[in-house]
Amino acid sequence: MIRPIDLENLHELLPLLELQQKAYRIEAELIGFDEIPPLFDSPQTLRESGESFFGYYSGERLVGAIACKQNARELTICRMMVDPGHFRQGIAGKLLRHVESLAIPGCAIVVSTGTGNTPAVSLYEKHGFEPARMHLIAPGITMTQFIKLTEA
Repeated sequence: MIRPIDLENLHELLPLLELQQKAYRIEAELIGFDEIPPLFDSPQTLRESGESFFGYYSGERLVGAIACKQNARELTICRMMVDPGHFRQGIAGKLLRHVESLAIPGCAIVVSTGTGNTPAVSLYEKHGFEPARMHLIAPGITMTQFIKLTEA
């Protein structure tokens, strides 16, 4: 089940932070860069992010989450995370489809991931996202931005 995460409720916020730590440590290993900003979040920084968070729950347990921001021209997926014990179960795809359903018709959906994060790159490409840009974030470390246009 996918539902919004209430960042004012510590019983929802703390499991989100724990999940984020687990998931982004895996990305850090995959891309060889341990300074990924979500690894340094706190309850306060999540609350101040301005992002809308949605969780994928298995029973009462949070096992996946996605966060986004929407403006008139684009929906930006800011974070995507799945508990490593639940990889390859279709959770990330379900979260992506959920957020896509929230996008304003005709806008772009934008997401970025470490270029070396092959599972994430494959996920986005499988769901119709196309590479748009590559950004150097540290010597030898790049992020790839993907874009998908929604139907008007």
